[in-house]
Amino acid sequence: MDADKARVCVLYDIYGELLPASVSEFIDLYYNNDLSLSEAAENTGISRQGVRDGIMRGTKLLEEYEEKLGLYKKYKNNKEAVSKIRAELDTADITDELKEKIVSLLGTLSF
Repeated sequence: MDADKARVCVLYDIYGELLPASVSEFIDLYYNNDLSLSEAAENTGISRQGVRDGIMRGTKLLEEYEEKLGLYKKYKNNKEAVSKIRAELDTADITDELKEKIVSLLGTLSF
């Protein structure tokens, strides 16, 4: 999956509930279910161009939400921080029991 597609998928996971229902459906079919524009059009009874326009509108809305709220950026920063902590744990001079506790706590984070 290319970086742009992955970004849209994560933005959709974060902000998808804010999208109009039809736009949300188009993005879900195209990005999450990996349907072509033609297949998504067939599934929804809308023209291929209509699906494309809906996807373009939806991705623009997702980017606007991110610009205003910044939750994707926070998600990426948190994910990177957890990766760095895990890497540091591998070389840290602490007991295995403490390492396991820290890894378990990191596993409880949701972002």
